[in-house]
Amino acid sequence: MSAELDYKAVRYWDDVDVDDPLPGFSMPLDWTTMALQVHGSQDWSRIHHDPDYARDSGHDDIFYNTGWTAGMLGRALTDWAGLEGWVCKLSFQMRGMNMNGDTVSSKGVVTDKYVDDDGQHLVAVDVWLENERVGKTTPAKAVIRLPARTA
Repeated sequence: MSAELDYKAVRYWDDVDVDDPLPGFSMPLDWTTMALQVHGSQDWSRIHHDPDYARDSGHDDIFYNTGWTAGMLGRALTDWAGLEGWVCKLSFQMRGMNMNGDTVSSKGVVTDKYVDDDGQHLVAVDVWLENERVGKTTPAKAVIRLPARTA
């Protein structure tokens, strides 16, 4: 299956194969992005927007919060799943920081597809965030329900 993404399309379970890539997307991180994530999440912790405070706390600089991280992973999954897909499970580990000046990319790969005992057509994926400074910052696993062409 092609890795091209049309998030308005319906992705069918029948058309997905193990090892198919999730094309993901990239986002450069700057002060506007930081202001939007802090304001949107209302996470007023100074560690996310005050560089001096972040450095005094032992970090190299300000870094993006858990909600932003979940949102980036969620967007990669829902864009790929299409209009009728549903993210059933998502777990992730924040192992590295995403900071201003980084360009963060989401990527992924299909690791399994199966029909569960309830007849749901499911796809397991590994998905992650990475940046050029650290490499993979946030490994994640997800299960997505997709519609099937066949009953």
